[in-house]
Amino acid sequence: LKTAERREKALLTYSISFAIPGSFLNNAQSAELRTYMAGQIARAATLFCVDDVIVYDETCKMRKENVDAYWSGKWNGEIIPSDSNFEACFYLARILEYIECPQYLRKYLFPFQKPLKYAGLLNPLDAHHHLRSDDTSIPFREGVVLDKPTKAGRGPLCDIGLEKELELEDVIQLPACTRVTVEVTNFGTGNSKRYRGKLSSARKVREQCGKYWGYTVKLATSLKDVIDRRKFDLIVGTSPRGQPVASVFINTMNFIKILLVFGGVSGVDAALEAEETLRESCAEEAFDCLINSLPYKGTNSERVEENVFASEYLSKSNVLDFVISFLVL
Repeated sequence: LKTAERREKALLTYSISFAIPGSFLNNAQSAELRTYMAGQIARAATLFCVDDVIVYDETCKMRKENVDAYWSGKWNGEIIPSDSNFEACFYLARILEYIECPQYLRKYLFPFQKPLKYAGLLNPLDAHHHLRSDDTSIPFREGVVLDKPTKAGRGPLCDIGLEKELELEDVIQLPACTRVTVEVTNFGTGNSKRYRGKLSSARKVREQCGKYWGYTVKLATSLKDVIDRRKFDLIVGTSPRGQPVASVFINTMNFIKILLVFGGVSGVDAALEAEETLRESCAEEAFDCLINSLPYKGTNSERVEENVFASEYLSKSNVLDFVISFLVL
């Protein structure tokens, strides 16, 4: 296999997620800059094919009911983020969700809210699943269930960003405005009233087409909720005290799930100190390994978004090279 083909195959063997505290947005001097900083995180997640972006509250003030209110649609974004609240977590999550969503679906899924006021200023992600209205090069697309009556024995209708609606072959009841990944099984002819398709998943797209299909946004009430060893095989922290990432050996023989954890302005140690119930008292104990992505930087400190870009790039290159070495054998 050629190197490019081996790298593409390697993408299917493991997954990378990262966790970041929403509080780093509190450093923004304006709402426009806050949006831009969130956009940089979305850009990094997409460039490096991240599966999950976990936004956590490093102050441990957030509660499960706050998270439930966000996902149920009760959160409206009217409170401005500050150091005295955890609104920045929700601001970051909402902007990340919005940017990841294909443009043609946003009108269904995102009512106007303050966090999205300046989202139009951001450069588009141009991700693989952000397909043009005339692009039928692959049979997969993102869609949304329409609020239209469904005939007995027929599946719901979806908008998939093409000139015609798609009727799902799956006879299933889905609420209107539910986002779905679909596989178009019949684009039809010029006389066809609708396209036909079936429910699919981002994982299936990656397996069949080798294409990254976007990230999922999750919320965690604290760093303790992030460090869940039942979900991840390797949890990596980032800190100026860590080893240079180029020298860290990451074993992917078992196709592991990797989590990168970033701290806020004060680093991961501040988040650990806020955790009263966490057994580990320092970063060296809390993570499987601690990395420093910018050991030879020319500044006294780095911004959180800069750390994300550097860590993702170096870690992904390190892991890919290791996986490829085994695919060659």
